[in-house]
Amino acid sequence: RNRNRCNGHHFLVINVIMSLLDQSFKTNLGIRGCCNPQIQHVQQNTHDELLTGKDKEKKQEIDALLSEAMNTLTFHEREEQHAVLHGVDKEIAEEDGVMENALQDLDSHLIRQKAGSVYEIAERMDAAHVNSRVFRIMFLRANRYDAKASANQMLMFFELKQQLFGTDKLAKNITIDDLDEDDREALKAGFLQLTGRDTSNRQIVVQMPGIRKFRHLRNELRASFYTCMQALLSEQTQLKGIITIFYTVGNFKDRSKGVGFTDHSRRALSVPLHIAAIHFCLDDPHQYILVRAGLAAANAKLRARIRVHYGSHLECQYLLSTYGVLAQTLPLTATYEIDMHRHLKCIESCFRDSQDGSRSTISRITGIEPKADDVLLMGYKTSNNLGNHRLRERVKELFLQYNAGTYEQKRHLLDGLIASIHNSGGRFLKQDKESVWQEMALKEARNKVTQIFRNYKRRLGTPLSVVTVPPSIVSEPMPDDVLFGRNRQSQGTELLHNLVKERFEEYASLDRGMKISLVESIMQRIREEGGRFLEQGSNGWVELSKEQARAKISKRISNYRRNFKKVAS
Repeated sequence: RNRNRCNGHHFLVINVIMSLLDQSFKTNLGIRGCCNPQIQHVQQNTHDELLTGKDKEKKQEIDALLSEAMNTLTFHEREEQHAVLHGVDKEIAEEDGVMENALQDLDSHLIRQKAGSVYEIAERMDAAHVNSRVFRIMFLRANRYDAKASANQMLMFFELKQQLFGTDKLAKNITIDDLDEDDREALKAGFLQLTGRDTSNRQIVVQMPGIRKFRHLRNELRASFYTCMQALLSEQTQLKGIITIFYTVGNFKDRSKGVGFTDHSRRALSVPLHIAAIHFCLDDPHQYILVRAGLAAANAKLRARIRVHYGSHLECQYLLSTYGVLAQTLPLTATYEIDMHRHLKCIESCFRDSQDGSRSTISRITGIEPKADDVLLMGYKTSNNLGNHRLRERVKELFLQYNAGTYEQKRHLLDGLIASIHNSGGRFLKQDKESVWQEMALKEARNKVTQIFRNYKRRLGTPLSVVTVPPSIVSEPMPDDVLFGRNRQSQGTELLHNLVKERFEEYASLDRGMKISLVESIMQRIREEGGRFLEQGSNGWVELSKEQARAKISKRISNYRRNFKKVAS
């Protein structure tokens, strides 16, 4: 581990060992890797049989580009990119001195480069907007405080903005009112969606080429630009970056032969969002054109954070989960149809904010209107907000697991808990001295949730060895709840029966790890309908834990399959 003492031979040995461990890990997961570990196949031999001569050439070209990117990096740089990919990299420490030096360096680079640029036009129109400290910090965060790269991106940003929205909109924040009817239709189509956060609390951006719908490419680019700027409303997204997923499996394949993806790549590089990782999910070799476009636009370090996954819906989702991207964060139903509910709800919220005269993009970063799903942290005061209630219930559920865990296990549990709040549409908010609500950074939210666990333990006032978390008693089942037990009927129970009937054959063909993923996708579908998993207890209906519900559904699938075989025979 002491890299300073490693000579060339040590580096060679370490690389060989890491390669062997990587292959062993994939073998244990049932994943067969190709010559490049960045490309994961679930069924390599079957996939290769489908490739034509031209397809094989494309695949080899992509393999070569990914390998070349890794070979240009030092061992230390590879470690850094691997940490970023998995969300275990060091958090940005924004010390005042570092921040001020970076802003000064950025200003120096802009002074040298701005002559005759679109940036200079925007500055003449509204210097206060263009030189805003909050605005410039977004670019520094996106480029990890590389002042030169930040200056270049700012110049690209204003060039793109002028091309998409015209010169008169250069020095203003783009709102939904700046989109025309065709832009809004492209936005509603959902090609690019903000769908939730991964287990490291990074914003997930899903692009689904198969549902593209636009009158002109410019409409789609304007809608995508607006969506990306909405993502920047979160300071946490600025700090942690985004995970981009190109999902072209099943009915979501690109039918436009890559039309406009070069323009979208340019848009992605111009907007100040740090791209932490890119995942391509494919089940058709003809979709290599999208991978090629992404690789062409990426530098060596970003290419090292690109992963390509081949397989069915379930297989790709399983592979994504190994990188902290859970299936429920994808806009898909349990039967792999598009689920636009979350996306359309977000757009509706934007329209409502516009009608209410909401504040501009930059000012909304520092002043936020709390919603029901938010967790409001107000010092010693207790909030009865719905988001706070959900957090308290989750703390009760996870209490024993948290206290029994190691430091790393506790941190992973905390990040997962915070991500679950974000995925339900909530944020962690605090009030400043002027009583203005602001969103907390991940580190601060993690510290607050840690304190909530400590307070809960203190209130219990008993040793951990005798602590038991009481089951959640439900006064009366709702129609969408799943009721376990003999002759229990409800809409939720009927939905579970139909899902088991649809997917029991698929379940039987999977290994253990992927069976769990399938069961959890069924559970997610039930929850999306507002259902819970209940069982009759001595004191009334009891809500089952995630593990209990998963075990009962697995057993129900196995029983259904056994009964189906008996009837068939």
